[in-house]
Parts: sequence; C-alpha cells; structure tokens
Amino acid sequence: MAERMLWDRMRNRLVIRGELEAVTAFRVGQAAETSPVAPDLPVMQDERGRPYIPGSSLRGVLRSHVERLVRTLQPVENGRYAGRGACIPVHENQWCIPKEKMEKPSEKARMDKTGFELAAWVYDQSCLVCRLFGSPWLASRVRFTDLFPAGEAVLEERDAVAIDREKETVAHKYDFQVVAPGAGFALEILAENVQDVEIGLLLWALNELEEGFIRLGGFKGRGLGRVKLSRREVLFLDGTRAGDLLQYARKREMPPMDERRQQECIEELFNFLRG
Repeated sequence: MAERMLWDRMRNRLVIRGELEAVTAFRVGQAAETSPVAPDLPVMQDERGRPYIPGSSLRGVLRSHVERLVRTLQPVENGRYAGRGACIPVHENQWCIPKEKMEKPSEKARMDKTGFELAAWVYDQSCLVCRLFGSPWLASRVRFTDLFPAGEAVLEERDAVAIDREKETVAHKYDFQVVAPGAGFALEILAENVQDVEIGLLLWALNELEEGFIRLGGFKGRGLGRVKLSRREVLFLDGTRAGDLLQYARKREMPPMDERRQQECIEELFNFLRG
C-alpha cells in the first residue's frame, strides 16, 4: 500500500510552468458592464484592462477532462473507490464520500481526538481524482495561479444574434468580446504531497493540453476556445531527501524532472488504472 499523502509534513513539491497559447480566439467571460458603449459580453480583465484566465477556469476543465479519461480506463462498481477511479462530483449521491457517509466515519476515526485518523479515513475513501484535485472533505493538492499575458493580448469584438426557436426568427442582436488568436498566457501549477500516479495524472492532462485536445472558455460550439500548452518546464523537489531540501532552502532552486522520470510517472498511472 502506497504511503498516505496527508498534510502533516511536506513530502514533495512539483512546479509546472509554461505558456498557454490561443490557437483560436477564446473568451472567459465576466459580468456585463453598465456603460452603453461596452460590449454585451466582455471577457475577464484585470485592473489594468488586460485579459486574463482565472486559474480556477483552467483547473476546472482539466479536472473534468481527466475524470472522463480515468473513468474510461478504470470504471468503479458499487461506489467502492479507495483511491480508484473518479466519482461524479455534480451529483451528491455519487460522490466518493457522500454526506451521509461522512457523518458516519469508521469507529477508529470517531474515537481519535487528534483528527489524524479522520484525515486518514477520508484519504483512504476518496477517489483518485479527488485525492489530487480535492473534494468537500479533502484539500486539493494542486493549485493553479491566474494566467496573465506573457506579451501582447489583443481583444476583438464580434457580432452575434439570438434566435427565437419557436418563431424561427432573430430575437435580438448582441456583441461579445474575445481574445484574438496568438496571445500567450504564463502558466504556473504548484502541487505538493503527490504520489507518482497523481503526478502521472497531472502530466497526462498537460499532454492533452499540449496536443490541443482541451478547449477553454465559452462558445466552444462556435469554434472558440482552442488553446495549446508550450514551453513546458517541470520541476520536482523530494522533501524526503535532506540534501535536495537544503539546496532549495539555500538557493531557492528546484531540480528539473527529466523526461524519463515524467514518463515513468505516466506509465505507473496506466499500470495502476489497468491493475
């Protein structure tokens, strides 16, 4: 049995950096402005007027994508997860730990006053994806920073019409903003206390992003949202190795994770899912 990766100490740290490039135009929207000259559907912008991608937006699409991949290779029967598969987070009765189950943990967890046994029980009962991305009962091990432009990011406005389906006529016209193709956004992902299979899961998702298979934002049905990851850099600090930890404390430099080690993590994930 693999070691539980709880939060009582730092066992490892993974940092992934890169650039997310807009292959097509995309839009991550915000609430409409009150100005009469503002677009009806603006994109997210910071206080300087620069478009940006909230980290939560990228995190959400990556999570939903890997959930489908994991369920394809490792379907779970009878709701017995214990680190396997992916639960259905949008249906409470299909969570790996539903509320009623959380109210009745194991006797050992109930009797422990330190809270450690309860944390261990939650970890043991959680599915693979919840262990990495978090759940109502388990903190996420991976964090996505907001993505700001790495260079110039041009905004465009496009016209559209809403159709009255009953009358089969135009209901009204509106306009919406998009970020033009070619814009690049700086990506940084931080993960801590992750097992090799979880590293493999995250790297597999980023491989999909690198190939352009994951769409971002709204209006995907209109051809928007195709993005591609480039210039990926993967750094890994093993907190169990005193020398690496001391080097990091002194120079604040993390060693890179080489391609062979990355592929080993992905292979371990596939072996685990097929197991």
